[in-house]
Amino acid sequence: LQHGDKRPSTSGANMPAQLVDLDGEFDLGNHFTLEVAERLAYLLSDEYRVVVKYDRAQPLPTYSDDKLNVVISTSRETHDVPGEFFREDVLIIFQHYFMLDGWGDPLHNPLAYPMPLGPFREAKDKIVQPLSERKYDFSFVGQIPDTGARDSFKRHLDRLVDKSGDKFKYFIKYTDGFGQGLSQEEYMDILSESKISLCPQGAHSYETFRFFESVMMGAIPIVEQLPRLWYYETSPHFKTVWRELGNTVSEVLNFTQMPNCRSFLYQVANYCNDTLNPKNLAKHLRDKVKIRKATLDMNKQTLDEFKKLLSATELREEL
Repeated sequence: LQHGDKRPSTSGANMPAQLVDLDGEFDLGNHFTLEVAERLAYLLSDEYRVVVKYDRAQPLPTYSDDKLNVVISTSRETHDVPGEFFREDVLIIFQHYFMLDGWGDPLHNPLAYPMPLGPFREAKDKIVQPLSERKYDFSFVGQIPDTGARDSFKRHLDRLVDKSGDKFKYFIKYTDGFGQGLSQEEYMDILSESKISLCPQGAHSYETFRFFESVMMGAIPIVEQLPRLWYYETSPHFKTVWRELGNTVSEVLNFTQMPNCRSFLYQVANYCNDTLNPKNLAKHLRDKVKIRKATLDMNKQTLDEFKKLLSATELREEL
C-alpha cells in the first residue's frame, strides 16, 4: 500500500476507490482495520475516496476534486465527536470508539456509523485449540493505566489469586504500557492456551482490542460492561462485576463442561466468520455507504439539527 496511491484497476472492472492511509502507520499494527479499508475501497468505485486515519493525528486534507470521502476514524478512545464530523466534504465516517452520550448510549446520526476495533495483533498460523486442551483456566496480560480505569479490576484479580491458592491455573502479567511485556506471538500464544480471557475496559473506554483478540483465539471473554453498539449485540461473552470475579470464573469453567457450551462455541466461530471477517465487514460498510449516499437529501435537516446540538453542547462544556 503506497501512501495516498490509488489501487490498480482489475481487468474488465471499474476503477476501485482511492485508498489513503493518511498517517502511514496502519501497517505497523491493526492490520485488521487496514484490510477492511482495502476491501471497502475495492467494493466502491472511483467516485469515492476511503481515508484511514488516527483521529488525533493530522486533520483530513482538503482535496481538490469531487470524490465522496469515506473516513475510517480511529483512536478517539473518549468516544466523542470525530474531528471530521463538521466537514461538509465527508460523506460518511466509520468510527472506532463510537460517540456516546453521558449515559453510555450511542449518539446515532446519519453521518457516522460504529465500526468494531477488531484485533490489533494478528493470529496468523495459530491453531484454535479445544478448551479441554488449554493450559490456563484464565489469563490477563496488560497495563494498569494511570486513569484508574482498571484499579478495581486489579484489586479484585489480586484478591482472587491470593484466596484461591492452586484452585485455578492462570497466567497474569501486568505490563508498563500498550503492547509491552510480551511479544505479539507470546501474547497470542497465551490467549490460545486460555479457556477464559479477562477483558477489563481500556484506559478511557469500555472497548478493548483484547476482547476481539480473545474471541478470535477461542478464549471466552469476561467483561464488566460494553457499549450498546451493533457489533456487541451478538458477541460471545460473559458479564461480571469485578468483585464477583471468582464466582464468575468458576461458573464459566463449569459451563465449559456442559453440553450447551457447544452452541456457545458455534457462536464464537460464527462471530469470527461474520462480524470479524474483513471481507464481510467491508460489504456491510459498503452497504452503509450506499444508503448514506441515497438518503443525503432526506437526512440533511436531521443531520444539521444534530450538528447544532453537538456544537451547543461543546460550547457549554468549554464554558
